[in-house]
Amino acid sequence: MFKIGVCGYGTVGKNLVSHFLKYQDLISNNCNEEIAISIIADRSIQKKKFDSDSIQFSSDILSVVQSDCDLIIELVGGVEIAKELVVKAIQNNKSVITANKALIAEHGDELFKLSNKHNVYLGFEAAVAGAIPIINSLSHNMLNENILSISGIINGTCNYILDQMSSNNKDFSEALSMAQELGYAEADPTFDVGGFDAAHKISILAMLAYRIQSPFKNMYIEGIENIERMDIDYAKELGYTIKHVALTKATDTTIECRAHPVLIHNSNILSNVDGVMNAVRTVGNRFGTSLLYGQGAGGEATASAVISNIKDFCIYKKYESNKKMNEDYLISNRSITDINAISTQYYLRIFANDVPGVMAEITSTLASHEISIEAVTQHEPLNSDKLIPIVMITNSVSHEKILSSINKIESLNNINGKVNLIRVFCDND
Repeated sequence: MFKIGVCGYGTVGKNLVSHFLKYQDLISNNCNEEIAISIIADRSIQKKKFDSDSIQFSSDILSVVQSDCDLIIELVGGVEIAKELVVKAIQNNKSVITANKALIAEHGDELFKLSNKHNVYLGFEAAVAGAIPIINSLSHNMLNENILSISGIINGTCNYILDQMSSNNKDFSEALSMAQELGYAEADPTFDVGGFDAAHKISILAMLAYRIQSPFKNMYIEGIENIERMDIDYAKELGYTIKHVALTKATDTTIECRAHPVLIHNSNILSNVDGVMNAVRTVGNRFGTSLLYGQGAGGEATASAVISNIKDFCIYKKYESNKKMNEDYLISNRSITDINAISTQYYLRIFANDVPGVMAEITSTLASHEISIEAVTQHEPLNSDKLIPIVMITNSVSHEKILSSINKIESLNNINGKVNLIRVFCDND
């Protein structure tokens, strides 16, 4: 029999335990091994525990390491306590499953080496995109494939907010409040709307796809706080939808890894990923393009991914099939591409005085930086100050060059305020 210790009994933990107890016989049969939850630990367990003759309850999360369980499932959240728990578990030769993307993105290098040293299983399918099996796909189905790029919508909070702004004409603050009321966003939403959650997730996918150390500390991260409803509307006029996308891409010498808002053309399937749904697009040199779509967050979706790792744990215990992944994950020393060196198309929104020659001033400034314009629209003044919004989509240009041109444009006498800048998603990404 394999015994499981569950650490953290919040939304995900409750869904996991409920699902496991309901389908325990089926899970055991699928794993060809009797499996049982032996202990549940949570700092406020006295308020949450239920009657059970077979399950022990504890308010001391670290005490699970000293129990007789074979597998510890970490659902505590945060990084410091979670890392202490996982490290101690592995050092005590206990396998671990975690749904903690921050933990893997920030400390995965250390944890992979440690799990390999102690020859224990470390599963983290639930750390990225909920029930979408992207970790399993990269670790098994695509293991021998040359991955060209991975891109996707992998934060449901950002996607819900942008969808509400687009579909229901909500301002950012209104859409955020709705997300918080529905439980899609925390009271402090910075981690989600600031892009950090998506950055953690794409870091993990980059580690697996390209066998590199975690790129999180060196990647470019931008949230959606500065997206305004007028940008949503102007993008629509040009045939685009604004989404928050995370992507990683291989070049000959470096790896791109970034998370930021983009304009996605309406012909691209990712433009139709709405609400809190997630989608991950993987491009390989042999299999072409693969798209995984589904529930990217929530207790049930995350619990489902944890259950899939339990099966992998059982296979590992029988065949040690996961050892090679942990042992050989780091085979590349390619660095992360500096954001200033990455070229892409850009959306620019500029407020200008309604005077003759202002458009010529803007276009000549762009031309002096070798930047051409693919599309441009000029709108009626928004209010009595007579400022006209000018919207442009440029050709592909480096981040460094576009910033230099924007600084020059903002210094022009007839330009008011800051130029709003959003990248345009390329189908080759």
